[in-house]
Amino acid sequence: MKILVIDDDASIGMAIRALLRSESCDVVVVESGGLGVKALEHSRFDLALIDIFMPVMDGIETIRRCRRSAPTMPIVVMSGFRFRYDWRTAPNYLRIACKLGATRSLRKPFESTDLFAAILGCVGRHGFEVEPLRNVVSNRVD
Repeated sequence: MKILVIDDDASIGMAIRALLRSESCDVVVVESGGLGVKALEHSRFDLALIDIFMPVMDGIETIRRCRRSAPTMPIVVMSGFRFRYDWRTAPNYLRIACKLGATRSLRKPFESTDLFAAILGCVGRHGFEVEPLRNVVSNRVD
């Protein structure tokens, strides 16, 4: 499975790459929405993981542009952003992203099992080989 990770935090990209490569996934990590859109123009990916809050091109715009290049590709949107003062008035950006085209969402920080479960929830029904990921999720949840 070939996965595109778009996150401006290099340490998060490296951690996700290490987790997914340990499960035999081919992973490409880029640090901006613009680079992610360009990667999609030149390669086919089975899934994208996209951070919402990035400079220049945010995740919402990135999702919109990714949908133009790969309309059926599953997208998992991620965010760790929280308002400091009054959480009750804060928009739920993960929910908004799902309404605008993301398939699943993850709130940072997340556990590896959450990541694998989100991927399985997206691609398991698309006929990709996900048995290694399924084993990881079942072994860690039990």
